[in-house]
Amino acid sequence: MEKVQLVVLGLSASPASNNAYALILKEVDGDRRLPIMIGAFEAQSIALEMEGVIPPRPMTHDLIKNILDSSNFTLSEIYIND
Repeated sequence: MEKVQLVVLGLSASPASNNAYALILKEVDGDRRLPIMIGAFEAQSIALEMEGVIPPRPMTHDLIKNILDSSNFTLSEIYIND
């Protein structure tokens, strides 16, 4: 199966589920969209990052990023297969 590069298009509240959000991914070289259902806490973390808001304390993903950065690791891709 061919890999398709995606970028984050945005977040949307899901009318189908209470307290659920859709992370909308978009093809870099196309028009298709991929919604991924996420919880309210995950949506809030993503929204803070997208808006450039710095929380008063590091979030879990910030700590993981700091570990990767300090160890000179680079995350080059994430593969969504299911």
